[in-house]
Amino acid sequence: MLNRFSQLEGCGCSMLKSATGVRELPLGPEPLAPTPEEIRQHLRAVMASPAFHGTKRCQQFLEYVCNRSLAGEGSALKERTIAIEVFGRQPESDLGEDTIVRVGAREVRKRLAQYYVSPEGTACKVRIDLRSGSYAPEFRYVPAPHEEEPATAITVIEKQPHLSNRRLYFTLGAVALAGLAILAVVKLSGSNPNTAAFQRFWEPVLKSPDPLMLAVAHPIVYHPSLRATKLSEQNRPSGDVTLQRSIQVPPNELNGADLVPVFNQYVGFGDMVAATEVSSMLARKSKNVRVRLASQIEFADLRKTQTLLIGAITNRWTMELQQAWRFRFSYKPGTRTVIVDTGDPSGATAWSIPPKDDGSAPEDFILVSRVQNSYTGGLLLVAAGIKQFGTEAAGRLLADPEQLGVILRKLPAGWESKNLQVVLHAWVIGNTPAQPEVVASHVW
Repeated sequence: MLNRFSQLEGCGCSMLKSATGVRELPLGPEPLAPTPEEIRQHLRAVMASPAFHGTKRCQQFLEYVCNRSLAGEGSALKERTIAIEVFGRQPESDLGEDTIVRVGAREVRKRLAQYYVSPEGTACKVRIDLRSGSYAPEFRYVPAPHEEEPATAITVIEKQPHLSNRRLYFTLGAVALAGLAILAVVKLSGSNPNTAAFQRFWEPVLKSPDPLMLAVAHPIVYHPSLRATKLSEQNRPSGDVTLQRSIQVPPNELNGADLVPVFNQYVGFGDMVAATEVSSMLARKSKNVRVRLASQIEFADLRKTQTLLIGAITNRWTMELQQAWRFRFSYKPGTRTVIVDTGDPSGATAWSIPPKDDGSAPEDFILVSRVQNSYTGGLLLVAAGIKQFGTEAAGRLLADPEQLGVILRKLPAGWESKNLQVVLHAWVIGNTPAQPEVVASHVW
């Protein structure tokens, strides 16, 4: 004889048998909010994490909005206030044209998401949420693992009159199996469409038995001559033992011979990030890659080979193989680099950024291409920005199912079997590119 109330286990939820009927018992009350000290301690850990390392603007943004909210001023977190207090904009700035706050918020949300999927982030009991459409963060405890189960209530099932124990267990088992089947169907039907599009983009690479070749750009780096180095050392302040420092020579003391070009020894930071992001993503899918300097690759090496070209002007093969494409990089010595739309008969559609001597830029334009019938006879991918910031953003885009999937799903139907190009724009915050946005695309 069964007890009036006895717990059954093994069917994925807690069930109690009762002679009174089927009923649901609500779970306990919601946990209390974290204390201000817990939030501040967690905030320090977030800003010191790799996800926020080197992004001073993102750190400033997150710290500012959290401190204002903790001070009870969350309702005062408006776009203009943040633009002035965090990004140094003037009060009279036109924020209709200046989207730096919105871009900054998107970048912070992205980096928070990266942190909370890391081993360090998943172990935290406190969480900071910056929901879309708001600049006021929300603070909460992370539920314990057992509280994240699909069941939201305790189900109580009656013992039916004249129902044998054996038949009862059989019935419960059938119900449990049906529930699992329903959950499986829901899971399959609710699969992430962005991830599915991302998978279709990379499908030719993933199905190929050969590794993907990453052809990295090869910038020319100029070293100071021994004479210039000696002159600089003579001007070094007494007691200065800095290992890396800029050349400090009086005006007109150097000439052209003091700039020594160095070939095939350096890789740009943006190119390195792009290669790392893509190779890491493919490694998680058990796909091998080969990394080569583009300058060391001959056309015969590209024949029938799946290749990702990283970089634009400093990658010889990006410049040579783009001639039949609609969107192309254009550069003439002494002028700025431009992405040109050759499909515009007037020639007026192009994207560029003003050049600066120190290489910095407040924004960048990016070209991502996927050409299945290229001159090489194999799949050809391109990830390149006008500057290093855009190349870095392109690499992160190609390795991120959510970012890339959103873009692919907006392309015309059938893009999977066609060639495609996408031009994007990204703001640069503290030498770090924000998430790019599409400005033009072409499928053929």
